[in-house]
Amino acid sequence: MIFNYVVGFNIEKAKIIEDVINKYQIDQIHIHQFDCIPYVFPACVYTNKPYIAYVHTGIEGTYDWFEEHYFDYKGIFEVYFKMSSKIICITESAKKENMKKYKLPEEKYLVINNSIKFDNEIINNENIPNKIEKFLIISRLNEEKRISLINALNIFRQYSTRYNDARLTIVGDGNIKNEIEKEIEDIKDKVTFLGKRTDIFNIILEHDILIGLDRCILEAVVSKRLAIVSGYSEIKGIVLPENIKEFQKENFSGKELKSTRIENIVQELEKMDIEKIKQIVEENYNYAYENLNIDKNIYIFNGKNVEYILNIEFFLKHENCLVNKATKLEEEKNFVYSESKKMQEYYEQQISNIKNEIDEKTKNINELKKEVEKYKELYDQISKNKQVRRNKSIIYKIYNKLKK
Repeated sequence: MIFNYVVGFNIEKAKIIEDVINKYQIDQIHIHQFDCIPYVFPACVYTNKPYIAYVHTGIEGTYDWFEEHYFDYKGIFEVYFKMSSKIICITESAKKENMKKYKLPEEKYLVINNSIKFDNEIINNENIPNKIEKFLIISRLNEEKRISLINALNIFRQYSTRYNDARLTIVGDGNIKNEIEKEIEDIKDKVTFLGKRTDIFNIILEHDILIGLDRCILEAVVSKRLAIVSGYSEIKGIVLPENIKEFQKENFSGKELKSTRIENIVQELEKMDIEKIKQIVEENYNYAYENLNIDKNIYIFNGKNVEYILNIEFFLKHENCLVNKATKLEEEKNFVYSESKKMQEYYEQQISNIKNEIDEKTKNINELKKEVEKYKELYDQISKNKQVRRNKSIIYKIYNKLKK
């Protein structure tokens, strides 16, 4: 099979997935994460089973980032998306970026906004906050989220200057945690870090309002909590019944929406009494239940439909894409390896030359040290001899007379 020679596919794991597909007679596969592609995709081809490709990210440049940081994806993405029966994107902009990069027809795509499971615990939740005091930030503490985190901290900072009882909890961890800790130095007595947690729903229920981006905003909405979208660059505002539809179009990231000022947000929060809070969270919840309920947004296709037949032979015959990609990637890999080997040998030789030069100089220095020691010993012997010192004095006097 051609996949045995394609750089980047995990054939060992693919065989495990293939066994699962055969054992449970699975007739369609839904691939959600990019890091699953190297072993789930080959398994689909081995078993000739159609699959749906999901694009959960709406961050522009994600494909380029994967290809730059993980060499193998340079050949995988194009083949993977071309052979998929359908591509499900969580936002319209994610669909457009994929279409632009891989030149695929629009009918191959379907946009289903990020949805959530409404279990009984969520549905039966009637615990609605009656004040705005306990703030919550849920986020990865990494570079991608830096600006949104700073925005969120500034919102809380300004609100807490007016309401001294306000407190902030931060859930998450990452490589800029130390910088975030420095950022809150002036309000550290009001902030608690919880680190990585899995009981997110319970934590949200313990707070009144959440500030963040993307998935955690939806989780706050279905928990009947107020939510503020802090934005990837600029602050976007409070999620309200009149704007929740616009927010959800881009997965609550705030993209393509107007920005707002912190002062405006603080003023809006100040105007909210118990009834207003209840109205907002109830209407937001109802919208999410009707439009972002995963039970209503599951895509299932008819595996017998011609559109969903994975014909690997037809694909190879007309595109020969896998073979070309495999050959090209193998050549690129060999070239990079060869050049790296040359550079390694060059630097090793340079290091060797420098070492030899240092050894030679060290040897000369050691020999000079020995000579100096000899002359020092001779000088010490001469200095101890009184007759020699007397003769030196006489010679010095004669020398001075001759000079005159």
